[in-house]
Amino acid sequence: MAVQVAVPSMKRINYRVADLMYAADVGVDGQATVDIPACAAASGTALLNALVVAAAGNVVPTAVQTEAIMGRYGRNITVVGIAGAAGNATLVGADYLGQPMRETFVLAGATPVVGKKMFKDVQYLIAPMASTYSIGVGVILGVPYKVLHTSLLGELTSDVTAGAGALLAGVVTQTLTSGDPRGAYTPAAAPDGTRTYRFTCFVDRNNLHGSAHVIA
Repeated sequence: MAVQVAVPSMKRINYRVADLMYAADVGVDGQATVDIPACAAASGTALLNALVVAAAGNVVPTAVQTEAIMGRYGRNITVVGIAGAAGNATLVGADYLGQPMRETFVLAGATPVVGKKMFKDVQYLIAPMASTYSIGVGVILGVPYKVLHTSLLGELTSDVTAGAGALLAGVVTQTLTSGDPRGAYTPAAAPDGTRTYRFTCFVDRNNLHGSAHVIA
C-alpha cells in the first residue's frame, strides 16, 4: 500500500517551514518512508527542444510540466546550448514546496550540463548568449525531507527488492551551484515511466525542509 503523503498542490505559494520539526509521516526516531510514483525517463529535451535564441535573455520551456515528468518531489535538470555556447546560464523555478529556487549551469557547448537541485517547476532559463538551447530532466529524484544519512532501508523498485540506489544528504550551505538542501535519490534502475520507488531513510527532525534556497 502506498504511503499517504500531503504534497502541496498550488503553484507560486511557498509552503516551506523554517526549522520544521514535525510531520505526520516522520517517526520520532527520524525515519521517513519515501514513496515516489512513476515518472518519465530522463530526456535532454523533455522541457525544451533545440530552441534557437538570437540573443541573451530568458528562455521559457515549452512542455507542460506535469508530475509524470517532474516527479512527486522534483528532479534534476539538464541544460545544453549548441553552437559553442559558454558562460553561466541560470535556471529559475520552484521546488515541490513552491519555494523559489535558482541554479547556475556553466555551459559547455554541445555537452549537456547536469544539475544538482531538484526542480518541480521550471519557469525560465537566463541564457548568457545567442545559441540553440535544450532543457531536459535527469535521473536524480527529489525527496520530501532533509536527508541526514545516506543509508537506505527497505529499498524497493516497483514493490520488488531493488539494486542499491544512491542517497545524497541535504546540503546545509546553499549556493547557486550546490546540491539540494533536502538531498536526492538516484535509483539503480532509472525512471522509465513505469517504475515506482520506495525506501526508508533518516531525516533531520530539527529542520525537515532543509535550508532555504538561494535566489540571487
